[in-house]
Amino acid sequence: MGTSKGYIAPTTPHWSQAKRAVTSYINSGDGESRAKAASKYASAMHHDIATSEQFTKAAGSILSFAKAVSHGGINNALHEFNRNDLIGKSSDEIYNELIRDFTNYGNTTEDYLSAEAIRAALKGLNITDLGDLKDVAPDVLLKEMLIEYIKFSFAFRYEEKIRMKRNPEETERLLEKMDKYISNELHNDLKLEDIKTMDFGHLQSSEVVKRSLEDAYQVFELFYGEA
Repeated sequence: MGTSKGYIAPTTPHWSQAKRAVTSYINSGDGESRAKAASKYASAMHHDIATSEQFTKAAGSILSFAKAVSHGGINNALHEFNRNDLIGKSSDEIYNELIRDFTNYGNTTEDYLSAEAIRAALKGLNITDLGDLKDVAPDVLLKEMLIEYIKFSFAFRYEEKIRMKRNPEETERLLEKMDKYISNELHNDLKLEDIKTMDFGHLQSSEVVKRSLEDAYQVFELFYGEA
């Protein structure tokens, strides 16, 4: 993962609360402080959901592409997405070019985080050929993208802060524990079965991702509702 050097979090109340909670997690490293840090971070991200617009668009495009693949195969999907230039290309070329396309070639921090999250999600699902998306249920695909995005976003915002107070080994341990916590909580408690029956298009898919991202943040917010 990795953080942006010199990244400065907003100073709004939600982000100030998140900063304090993360500081407590850095200092103690126990389960309760980890849960509270995740909760306050999720609350801040939820409050500023508009900043995740690039991710919702990119993940929505992946879902729509997967739907097109399941209906008519990879070449049909490429045609629907106006990428006839990729028909006949190698699996690696199609894979890399489409992810770059869907994430605006990493032009912004959010584009970069979206690309990293999508790549990690597909890797976790053993998808190296986008033609294999037809074999993955949409709720499974979406859940993995959400989990990876939330994990990458946390690391981006707080890895540098952790490294300032902990050595490299301790930093990695704290980040790994947070990654595992985020993954476990969302795998267990985030319910997305409804999207299996949705016939969403390019525009609707980003809205599906946005609503699901809000649901994901609420999974963590339920633990700590106090100010």
